[in-house]
Amino acid sequence: MTAISSLLLVVATVVLTTAGIARAQDGVPGGDQVNVELGGRVWGTSGYSSRKIAAGGFNRLSDLRWRGVDSIVPEVSVDILWNRLVGLVSFGGGLINDGVLIDEDFGANGERIGRTRSPTEDSHLFYATADIGGRVVDWTTPSAEARGYVDLLIGYQYWQERYLAFGATGFPVSVPSGVKALLNEYHWHSLRLGARTRLPIYGGLSVNLRGYVVPWTSLVIEDVHYLRSDLRRDPSFRDEADGGIGWQADGSVRYAITPHLSVEAGFQYWKLTSAEGTDVAFTTVGAVSQRLREASTERYGPFVGVRWRF
Repeated sequence: MTAISSLLLVVATVVLTTAGIARAQDGVPGGDQVNVELGGRVWGTSGYSSRKIAAGGFNRLSDLRWRGVDSIVPEVSVDILWNRLVGLVSFGGGLINDGVLIDEDFGANGERIGRTRSPTEDSHLFYATADIGGRVVDWTTPSAEARGYVDLLIGYQYWQERYLAFGATGFPVSVPSGVKALLNEYHWHSLRLGARTRLPIYGGLSVNLRGYVVPWTSLVIEDVHYLRSDLRRDPSFRDEADGGIGWQADGSVRYAITPHLSVEAGFQYWKLTSAEGTDVAFTTVGAVSQRLREASTERYGPFVGVRWRF
């Protein structure tokens, strides 16, 4: 964590210094001018998560894949500009009532010894983000009402996905539908470095782009196997991994109906991938250490939104 703290300090210093230099160059006066913009967005997402486990003598012990865990995600956000300092906060979440769990197990020589399929119900996702940054440049376009700009950003994101599977079909077992089978919770903490820009087109029309690289993630996965009597259920498995990577991006077309009210439509994509980590199985007679080979979560889809500027 020392390296991450140092990186945060360096990047934040660069952003704030650059913002100050840009303000001096542009002749923007000091003061306490604050612009606040509230946003609401509905994101129609497709989702996918995976988790690969290994153990001593088993390079591939178990693969769990959550496919088609789709959700309609409402999001609220606050965007603050104070002179050239930028602050962004957003919260989003939604129910997941679609999707399936594919659970595969493998023998010592790599052959598949089991594969089951279970529908997903009563699941949900939630995320919260916070970014700070600086407006390094802005400009006006004669034919457009909005100002163009480029911001540099650094931020943090917490992202949770909770999946609950019922029943199972396949081999070597089959479980009736409606029987609770497996619960997975993914908890992602990540550092984000990125930028955003607004490109004025004509009148109230503009294009807005935002992108982040994720140079570091911390992941915790908790797993409850309801059908296995040899495992505890508080949890049955726990995975931890530090040092993963990812990237996130979105783009939209925005139209200002009035100086205060605007609407937008666009597309957003997120993906995080863990580093190798530890997997601990909590059996009824003790804990067994295994290896998390890799885990990942991604979401993507179109969105529509409305924004109000004070």
